Amino acid sequence: MDVKKVTTKDIRPLRNLVLRPNLPIETTYYDLDDDIDTFHLASIIDNTIISIGTFYPENDNELQTKKGYRLRGMATHPKFRRKSAATKLMEESFVLLKEKKCDILWCNARLVAVEFYKSLGFKIIGEIFDIPSIGPHYKMYRSIINQ
Repeated sequence: MDVKKVTTKDIRPLRNLVLRPNLPIETTYYDLDDDIDTFHLASIIDNTIISIGTFYPENDNELQTKKGYRLRGMATHPKFRRKSAATKLMEESFVLLKEKKCDILWCNARLVAVEFYKSLGFKIIGEIFDIPSIGPHYKMYRSIINQ
């Protein structure tokens, strides 16, 4: 399994399959997908993308980030779950984010993903909240620069 930087076009099909099933592919477009400081990572087996994540600069007032990055669109193909693809992807992201002098990585985590993020050192901040048409989430964060 390799973890590599990939293009937005490469990750949209898996984003759609896992995060926006039965919705148009356009629902998988994020405003900062093509920002110069955004990067997309994928875990790849035999030229097949099996896990993805998008990382872009976005500070968070609640976390008082100075050089924060936000994780969005984290997804693993259902046939490849529990094979460490997402963990390896996240470990690579920590290296790249440290190089970018990121202080905190944060995300809005679906409830089914909370334990996964906790296993990587993320903490919950605030109360549970709902994202319409997607469901309940917690905001979670992890220090990068001090790790």
